[in-house]
Amino acid sequence: MSHPADALTELLPELSGPTAAAARHILAFPEDVAVFSMRELARRMKVPPVTLVRLAQRLDFAGYDAFKRRYVEMVRQAGAGGVRGVAHSRNLDAARAVTAAAAQPAGTQGFAADVLAAEQELLRQVFAGLSATALEEAAALLAEARRVFVIGRRTAFAPAFALAYALLKARPDVLLLQDVAGAPEAALEDAGEGDLLVVVTFAPFSRLALGLAKQAAVGGARILAIAEAPIAPLRKLAGRLVFVAPSRSIAFPESATGALAIANLLVALTVARLGEAATRRIAANERRIVASGEYLLAGPAPG
Repeated sequence: MSHPADALTELLPELSGPTAAAARHILAFPEDVAVFSMRELARRMKVPPVTLVRLAQRLDFAGYDAFKRRYVEMVRQAGAGGVRGVAHSRNLDAARAVTAAAAQPAGTQGFAADVLAAEQELLRQVFAGLSATALEEAAALLAEARRVFVIGRRTAFAPAFALAYALLKARPDVLLLQDVAGAPEAALEDAGEGDLLVVVTFAPFSRLALGLAKQAAVGGARILAIAEAPIAPLRKLAGRLVFVAPSRSIAFPESATGALAIANLLVALTVARLGEAATRRIAANERRIVASGEYLLAGPAPG
């Protein structure tokens, strides 16, 4: 069977309006078809769901379900090139989108307004997807776990670092997993019951991060995820503790704003839950930093 991207590329000149927009989105982000439901994908594309049905039929599929199954199969074969160049295509399209947006007649001020409006939309989507029950369970785990491990690769490293750095101020035994020795899995070798692993990942999703999550779960650790989509492997490992952080914005290569907001929210809830214990630890941490001369506005450096 031919690759749907070939048929889409050939068909694109004949399309217009919402159908053309949907086709361009699928060509840029093929993994979305496999990851999201039809309604969620249509919402992200800002087209009616029926547009996707009609597009699938134009490509000689019986319906959208058959079209989606084809993309799911390609994702499963991704190691052999099933979804061709997903990461490369995504980065390239993000760069092109940024360039096109910056070239609009509104100039730099208009571009800045569009970028910040897109970031605000990401935060709106994050809030719409939150569950109070899941937040409370996550805060309890972050506060009470024996140890908290955190991993985020590439763009996802920024929110992973922010979460680990802030959480360590409020409680001990927080470790950010890194590749310093080329073996980030080493720290998880004795992870087990009572431990928690926080995974931050964006599409096309980190194979290493998911592998470490499976390793930790087999040992008995709990898994909490901040991810662009609640993909099946994460749902299986983390249950309802998958916090969705959309990353599509006017940003290159993607926006970490949503994931950072969730990380900040989870830390804030954890600090509130820990109460006086967190306050004492934070105060001691601040005293050490001030005494070190780190802060310019805290007076002259010692010595």
